[in-house]
Amino acid sequence: MFLKARTSTFLRSCGRKSNHRMSDFGQFEIPGHLTVAEGNGGLCKLVVTTAVSTAEIYLHGAHVTDFRKNGEPPLLFMSASSHFAPDKAIRGGVPIIFPWFGAREGHPSHGYARTVTWDLKETALLSDGSVRVRLSMPAADFRDVEYIVTIGEALTMELVVGNSGPVDFSFESTLHTYLHIGSIDTASIAGLDGIEFFDKVRNTLAVEDGDGITIWEETDRVYFDTTAAVEIIDPTLGRTIRVEKSGSASTVIWNPWISK
Repeated sequence: MFLKARTSTFLRSCGRKSNHRMSDFGQFEIPGHLTVAEGNGGLCKLVVTTAVSTAEIYLHGAHVTDFRKNGEPPLLFMSASSHFAPDKAIRGGVPIIFPWFGAREGHPSHGYARTVTWDLKETALLSDGSVRVRLSMPAADFRDVEYIVTIGEALTMELVVGNSGPVDFSFESTLHTYLHIGSIDTASIAGLDGIEFFDKVRNTLAVEDGDGITIWEETDRVYFDTTAAVEIIDPTLGRTIRVEKSGSASTVIWNPWISK
């Protein structure tokens, strides 16, 4: 159930680097809860405010760059060296990886969803006070891709992929979330004990034998057949981040350890 919704069949990019006025987006604003503003690099962003949290979403890459509960540190890590440019992926936050993961010869790494401007389709104030934003990726090859972000007590993100064409296609997708922690020396990860994983750094298969994974070197692991929630325990900030998911059977832990 929702109290108020703003819908449209089309919306384009905004900001000083485009041909569209900020007023083009007024129909999607929700007084006191959602405004459209010019962000870094002249890119358009949505600024969301609820009674318990705030968030920012860039239309470039449908990229969530900030979410925080009132009075708490940010949930997401953003790189200080991130580019905010139409032809560059934003670094940090929650990049959308689609339709492939990793490198592909002659094509952009991690696909093209991160570097296109998504269309804003709907904003809604829900009955529980949370705000829902629905975006769609510009159509390509009959692939219908929508991204629904809900901001409230929690940050909820849903990627929906449809096929309106006559031919099947396969794809890979990841919500590549960068989480902000107080100290890598004290944080640990729980919920993956006994799970088989592929260690991409060592090019080996192994089974996780502890429920308190710590990061002390470059880490790039893919855990298989995972459906349960994972928790990041952060004594430095005095909080636990709980990551729940559905529709995915793998979990990735990645930390470059050094600047790359």
